[in-house]
Amino acid sequence: MLGLFDSISIVSIVLFCVGMLLLFIELFMPGIGVFGGLGIISLVLCIIFQAKSVTEGLILLLIIGAIVAVVVLIAARSFGKGRIYRSALVLKNTENRSEGYVSNADYSHFAGKKGISITPLRPAGTADFDGEKADVVTDGEFIKSGERIVVLKVSGRRIIVKRAEDEILSGM
Repeated sequence: MLGLFDSISIVSIVLFCVGMLLLFIELFMPGIGVFGGLGIISLVLCIIFQAKSVTEGLILLLIIGAIVAVVVLIAARSFGKGRIYRSALVLKNTENRSEGYVSNADYSHFAGKKGISITPLRPAGTADFDGEKADVVTDGEFIKSGERIVVLKVSGRRIIVKRAEDEILSGM
């Protein structure tokens, strides 16, 4: 084991430092893994250039793996409550409903309402429900503009309507 570090080459030191730097960059600029992949390749090349046998290579692999694990644990801890968490790098603001942030409008109040189609529904279009305009969709049927419609169901932002048969028969 002592002979393992007797003749450390400059190339191995440079490859190790570059590999660690690239892995550190991958932590802060995650993407498709280019920096991480290059970092791992650099560390493997460091092992290949330094090791004189397979046993030395495995020992170096374990040592470098332990160093990488310690660095990742320190970075993860810092993300949770350390200096990195207190920096502008980590977003701490939340957007919740009590502060007025809503990701999707609630259209459940349209369920069962009757209205008039403003545009032709083929199958999507616009309808008016007591002065409130909304984007609606049919189950596939064509409905002319100005016809009476009724809301079948509301699913998220999707308001599904059909022709109001009773309104057409009564001549409203």
